[in-house]
Amino acid sequence: MNFTRYSMLIILLLSAALFSRSMEFNSCKTYVKVEKNLEKGEEFGLLAMGKEPDNSYIPYYIGRFIYRPQKRINEAGEMFLKALELKDTKLERSFRIGSGKNQVFIKTVHDAISLYGTDWFNYGVEAEQNGENLKAINFLKTASIFDENLKGQCFSTIALIHYNLDNLEDAFKFINDAINLAKNSKEETEFKMMKIMFLRNQKNIDSAFEVYNSLDLNNLSLSQKYNLFLLHMDNDDCESAINYGKGLFLQLEEDISSPMNLLSEFSFNLAACYNHKADIKYNEIIDYMGDSSRHSESLTKEYINLCDDIKSLYSKAKDFYRLSGDYDESSNPSTKEYKRKMRKNIRKVDDIIIPALIEL
Repeated sequence: MNFTRYSMLIILLLSAALFSRSMEFNSCKTYVKVEKNLEKGEEFGLLAMGKEPDNSYIPYYIGRFIYRPQKRINEAGEMFLKALELKDTKLERSFRIGSGKNQVFIKTVHDAISLYGTDWFNYGVEAEQNGENLKAINFLKTASIFDENLKGQCFSTIALIHYNLDNLEDAFKFINDAINLAKNSKEETEFKMMKIMFLRNQKNIDSAFEVYNSLDLNNLSLSQKYNLFLLHMDNDDCESAINYGKGLFLQLEEDISSPMNLLSEFSFNLAACYNHKADIKYNEIIDYMGDSSRHSESLTKEYINLCDDIKSLYSKAKDFYRLSGDYDESSNPSTKEYKRKMRKNIRKVDDIIIPALIEL
């Protein structure tokens, strides 16, 4: 019996020691919860931090219950960061998020702070949209500390901010970090596509293709595939661009979520590829006609047959220029002129080039 009483006394003493709070912190909570006086609550909360410098719950409490309600976001973030620097501790009252099988009980300070990662990420995005780039980067870096699962998204967004500011070294550093921190294949693909975009815009096509070759092409979205079509175009490889793009264009047409301006742009770019390919073959014939030393019956016959290919390419270019205008009448104002030019080129092949070849 005495042993049982002794054990209970030990448990009570340990519990009291574990959950003890300084007088300053108790006063802080009283001002916040009972008096609704956040100014006095802050005063005693800061005093409590001096009394209990190793207690991570106090800066968490100040950040959550004093600074956040006053929309003092930066100061709340500083308090949360301070709490994360200290040893994790239990909350005075745990709480639950989610429901059913997805419900999770939040029991510690560090776990509670991780829930604010999304808020700070959103603050960063909003600041960037308002042109406050340095502020945005600070919010995003803080979000990545609050919730490690957001590191990849935070770093990729920081990379984009640096890229738009022409801070290329930092842009590539953060996008490489984002790729390495990707939590799944979808994120990894998203971040690699961003790096490809950076490299494309810097005309570093070879490096862009190195990243391209590391992608799982079967897991790409249609919009991501379109960006790879543009990579082939940037590489001045219209043959590959056409082979990659013609089937993709049909998929985008069948997807009801595809925006009209994207279909218009894609049509125009495909038209430009067919146009370019036709021009190369057309100029090849012109060069042949101007070099009498190469003239022969067999070669002339080949070039006459090539004229059909050229007309077919110009015809496809014309059709895609027409589609570009159909999908977005406010698109490239020169689209109609290009379409007329394709008709003229077809007539030129019929009326001038073929008769001239026959006369050789």
